[in-house]
Amino acid sequence: MSLLKLKSKKEPLYTSKKIVNFDENLNETKLDTIKQLKQNSSLIIGEGATIKGEIKEKNEITIQGNVDGDIECKDLIVGKTGSIKGKIKADTLTVEGNVEGEILIKDLLKMMSSSYVSGKICYGSVQINEGGKLIGEMDFKDKNILQEEFKDWKTL
Repeated sequence: MSLLKLKSKKEPLYTSKKIVNFDENLNETKLDTIKQLKQNSSLIIGEGATIKGEIKEKNEITIQGNVDGDIECKDLIVGKTGSIKGKIKADTLTVEGNVEGEILIKDLLKMMSSSYVSGKICYGSVQINEGGKLIGEMDFKDKNILQEEFKDWKTL
């Protein structure tokens, strides 16, 4: 004796297929907006991700995971769970997590209350919130003067 009547159950028919071409439905203002978002896009390294190597980006990078290597970008944001060990070259650096290594910041180094930064640091200006920890060799450089790279210094 069968509890289910499988023979009486009918499968739905999917006969109509509709293919939508999105390029035809987008007007020029939407396309311009998409292009602008692509140009200003940023790289996000999520919590739990680990990257070893070199990262170069023309725009912004946000790090919530771990990076062991060199980073070169316009703006760098290190979240509370973020950690970097390596050489950093950026216009601005905002830190809530941990950063260790050689740090060359053209404009602003901004440290939040939960931040820990150590190493050889060159900056244009610095802002440290109460509780932020900064350890190492610090050097102010005018942003109009080209800073040469540290040649003999290695990360810890």
